[in-house]
Amino acid sequence: RQRQMCIRDRLIGVIVMLGYAVYSYLRVRRQVSEAIWLRDNLWICDQVKSPFILGLFRPKIYLSSGMEEAQLPYVIAHEQAHLRRGDQWWKPLGFVLLMIHWYNPFVWVAYILFCRDLELACDESAVRDLTLEERKSYSYALLSCSMQRRLVTVCPLAFGEVGVKKRVKEVLNYKKPSFWILLAAVVVCVIVAVCFLTNPKDGTTVVSVSYTHLTLPTNRE
Repeated sequence: RQRQMCIRDRLIGVIVMLGYAVYSYLRVRRQVSEAIWLRDNLWICDQVKSPFILGLFRPKIYLSSGMEEAQLPYVIAHEQAHLRRGDQWWKPLGFVLLMIHWYNPFVWVAYILFCRDLELACDESAVRDLTLEERKSYSYALLSCSMQRRLVTVCPLAFGEVGVKKRVKEVLNYKKPSFWILLAAVVVCVIVAVCFLTNPKDGTTVVSVSYTHLTLPTNRE
């Protein structure tokens, strides 16, 4: 009976989180229902406060109509990095895992860190070839688009929603990894792959050792 109650509680949690995800998606869809096409997959909307991506198979980038024109290249570069990495798929997948394991606090922490790492990785991709002055402008765009953290969300991938303070610091202090660091990382990955993927040689003998209980004879006097 206790097991049945545990399963019931977990299912209730999954249903609640699924309902929350559907509600969040429908609310965002309603906000961008009057968006205006700009070019390619870029749309402008008055209701958008922070740029984000919405959609899986045909993702669209929604921009705020009040955004400064000078900020657009930085924001678009960041959102395009998300699309190249397929983050519009990875983030919902992460939320599905969170939804299934909602009762585990470690999964919540992992999901929050996962969302932060998505943004940090795209920041790094966007500022890789920028000068210091351009990185300052990128940071200004990030601060301008920053928004107060809401509840944990499944969508969308918002430009200024996660860990803005840390992201600005990382952007301003960004340095390209040296060639030797990249080479060392590749070598380590190759070694690990070889160690785990190589099958043992034929003829390898597995020795099993078993222990038996020994009864020591007692002295009889």
